[in-house]
This record gives sequence, structure tokens and C-alpha cells, in this order.
Amino acid sequence: MAIRAVAAQREDGIVFGMFRRAWKHRHLLSLLIERNVEASFRGSVLGKLWTALVPLLRLAVYTLVLGFILRVKWPGHGNTPLETALLYFVGLTFFDFFMEAISTAPSLMHDNVNYVKKVVFPLEILPCAAVGASLVRLGVTSVILLIFFLVIRGLPPLATLSVPLIVAPFALIVVGAVWFLSALGAYVRDLRQLMGVVALMMMYLSPIFFPLAMVPERARPFFYANPLAFVIESTRSALFAAQWPNWGALAIYTVIALLFATAGYHWFLRVKPGFADVV
Repeated sequence: MAIRAVAAQREDGIVFGMFRRAWKHRHLLSLLIERNVEASFRGSVLGKLWTALVPLLRLAVYTLVLGFILRVKWPGHGNTPLETALLYFVGLTFFDFFMEAISTAPSLMHDNVNYVKKVVFPLEILPCAAVGASLVRLGVTSVILLIFFLVIRGLPPLATLSVPLIVAPFALIVVGAVWFLSALGAYVRDLRQLMGVVALMMMYLSPIFFPLAMVPERARPFFYANPLAFVIESTRSALFAAQWPNWGALAIYTVIALLFATAGYHWFLRVKPGFADVV
């Protein structure tokens, strides 16, 4: 089995094998994404409507608490309470996407034991399906954000067109993390207990509640090591300051994302033969 896994890696190629594998199983992948999205709301009265209702309720709470009760002002912006809520909403939207995806990763193989026991099933697309379902919810939340932006500030600036280019490498990083964590979680069950601690650390070490400009210059490289920092800061700048991303930084971010995702994919393939013995 181990020899077969290594052979599969060589056949797929070092970097782009993960894309070829996802494309090869694209129909199965789409079915798994649909299943994962529906599973979140199965048995509820409103069903898929919750996909839109949850971010709407969150935005309402942010507006009420941060904008009208605490009257928080975002540094460097003379913004209204509604704009303040949107600034926080951008950061929390990406944080929710990231944590939703990696929180499911440690138990992914145990939750899909029927697939693990089937030798012919391509287990490597299960992490892609988990991230894909989170991307669907991110897309719905982004549409809600844009609608409220249109109502509050009017047409978004042209730089907003760069946001998909910013999100794409971030999604690759998340997929790579899910490949790593789902493979490790098959062997180390305690990993899922650490996700709460990781969530707390990521929330306060990400520029969700503050701009990175407030961080002392010496400490900023540490914060930029956080994969959430670049995507949050660049998206806010595009939406609220009409600034295009730093293309050099985006290129470096994309290369790092590609290498990280590739490493996660090949690590997953390498340890996959032992999954059936431990789940």
C-alpha cells in the first residue's frame, strides 16, 4: 500500500498533481460539497436559508453592539456605525471560513470511516469537499457584505475586482492545512481538542479587531506569518481604501500557498495507507 501511494504521487507530479486529482473526480467532489452544505442544516425548519440568515444576524449584532452601543471607531477611518460593522465583518468572515474548515479536519477520516474502508475511494478529495462547503458559505457571506456595502457606501471601487485573486491562494493554504490536519487527526485523536485553543489564538493574532498599522513595526513580520493577515488587510484596503494589492507580496503569498498545499497533499497521500488500521 505504501509503494502504491508513492507511485501515485510520482504519477500525479510534485506540484500540480493535486489539481489533476481534483479535476479527475470533479463530479464526485461536487456531490460531496453539496452533501456537506446540506448536512449543516439537515432537519432544520429553514434549511439552506440559514446559510444567509446566520451572516445576516451576525452583521446585525456587530452593527448594534460595535456601532451603536460601544460606538467603536476604526483607526484611520471617520466611519459611521454601519461602516464600522462592515470593517469588522470582513475580518470575521475570513476567520469563520478558516476555522470552520480546519475545525472539521482532525475528525474528517473518523467521520467518513465508510469511505476510508473502501480501497478504491479517493480519500484525498474529502478535505477538498470540506473546504469547498466552507467556500460556498463564504461566497454567500461575501454577497451579503457587498449588498450592504452598496447600500451604505455605493458602488465598490474598481480594486474590489482583485479580491478573488487574494482569496484564491488563501483557499489553497486552507486546503493544505486540512490535508495536514485530517491525516494527522486519523492517528492522533487529541488533535480535535486543540482546535478551540487554535481558534482563540488565531482570533487575537489576526487583524480582525485592529489594523496591522497599529502593530509595532518590529512585530509586524510575526503577524504577517499568520495566513489570515494578508487576505484580511488586502480585502479591507480594496473595499474601503480603493487600493490594489501589493502585487509582489501577492505573488510571494501565492507561491507559499502553492508549496504549502502541495506539501499537505503529498503528506496526506504518504500516510493514507494506514488510515484503515486506525479509524
